[in-house]
Amino acid sequence: MANITFPFPYPEHLGIMLPEILLAVLAMALLLWDLFVPKEKKGMIAWAAVASCVVTLIALLQLPAGDSLHTFYGYFVLDPFAAYAKVLMIAATVLAIFLSLDFMKDEQNVGEYYCLMLFALLGMMFMVSATNFVVMYLGLELMALCVYVLVAYQRDVLRSSEAGLKYFILGALSSGMLLYGLSFIYGVTTDFMFAGIGEALRHVEDGSRLAVLLGMLFIIAGLAFKVSVAPFHMWTPDTYEGAPTPVTAFMSVAPKVAGFVVFIRVLADAFPALQTEYTTVLSVLAVLTIGIGNVAAIAQRNIKRMLAYSTIGHVGFMLLGLIAATQEGYSGAMVYLTIYLFMNMGAFAIIVLMRRDGIQGELLDDFAGLARVRPGYALAMGLLLFSLAGIPFLAGFWAKFAVFAAAIHSGHIWLAVYAIVFSVVGCFYYLRVVKYMYFDKERVAFNFIENPVMQATVVVTSLAVVIFGLYPKPVMAMCSAAVSMF
Repeated sequence: MANITFPFPYPEHLGIMLPEILLAVLAMALLLWDLFVPKEKKGMIAWAAVASCVVTLIALLQLPAGDSLHTFYGYFVLDPFAAYAKVLMIAATVLAIFLSLDFMKDEQNVGEYYCLMLFALLGMMFMVSATNFVVMYLGLELMALCVYVLVAYQRDVLRSSEAGLKYFILGALSSGMLLYGLSFIYGVTTDFMFAGIGEALRHVEDGSRLAVLLGMLFIIAGLAFKVSVAPFHMWTPDTYEGAPTPVTAFMSVAPKVAGFVVFIRVLADAFPALQTEYTTVLSVLAVLTIGIGNVAAIAQRNIKRMLAYSTIGHVGFMLLGLIAATQEGYSGAMVYLTIYLFMNMGAFAIIVLMRRDGIQGELLDDFAGLARVRPGYALAMGLLLFSLAGIPFLAGFWAKFAVFAAAIHSGHIWLAVYAIVFSVVGCFYYLRVVKYMYFDKERVAFNFIENPVMQATVVVTSLAVVIFGLYPKPVMAMCSAAVSMF
């Protein structure tokens, strides 16, 4: 019998994949356990999913924090940048599960819902550690397929099914654009590694430059869709409105973190030779995104659609960090994502709490008079909205300050001024909700869900925007350390 030799050596540092391995095993175990759990005890699966996230986080924190280690032949990296992004995504997933506890208790197939969240998290964790377009794409599709199903999870609700179908079709289109762009880049460089592509593009011949630029444009377009950059934002309002509110909260934060981390890695490692070109493209996209997001939000009467356009506007602000193409800019984008996690999750937690028989709690009119009946919730919502608007000295102010300062320091003064103007415009639709809560008469009965976990989520997120607003230095220091390799 012939000796068969495995063609590849055993991968070094395989232990850095322990968090992903644990998460995959635990998610599959939960999926099997769901088959044996009685319907009245399905809530246990939610807490098991939270425990899975906590175990994954502990395993992540036990790994070397300051080193940059590679495994699987260089395709997977654990560095401070990836580790910090994973912490943010795990936190977003745990908060989304907390938001789902009461929302999903009467739905069908609850166990599968939480498992899909864990598998989406797994895909995002692979995305942020990828140093290779193939690994990045596999993680991206694992995340996307799970989120498509989560968006359409309420199959008996027409708008949920419609939102899922729209998101799936446009998501498939964006994936095709990403692969088409990658085919151009691979054709010129014959490499899928970010670093290898970056080195090859420094010496590309003039005859191949058009193919490289086309490839870069399609890759940017594919990634721009995933993070709701205009004009690739058309799926966002319908998807946010139609998805279950906890899913909307989840997809407004966690995939954005993963998408921006991939964006930064691709631009900094694969396209440094094209910085002038991609900066010009991103500047145009930022102008469109900031303008469309903040202006369109004014016309919305559904708060989930308003927050969808708000997200688009905030994504435009985050793009300023990428346009700066400096360590300060990348740090600013990560500061923004960190603070945005707490602001958005807190706002959606209050929307979920307002859901009761016959009322979704999603219309602006539903918030009228809230301050007179439930002043605590009105105060929390007001703080979160003021922070989203960038009012000093709440956390959202420092998020915008970080990216605006990076843009100015890199010479993009006109873009920073444009963003500041539209930041002021954006204050209108946030303050309008505050006006409804404090100055209008109540139009619906405020029978809030009395869920201690949800209420604790509101308290924690509200306190976070106040504490980070008064003392932003720790967050900024952590984000600066996370991007220190760029």
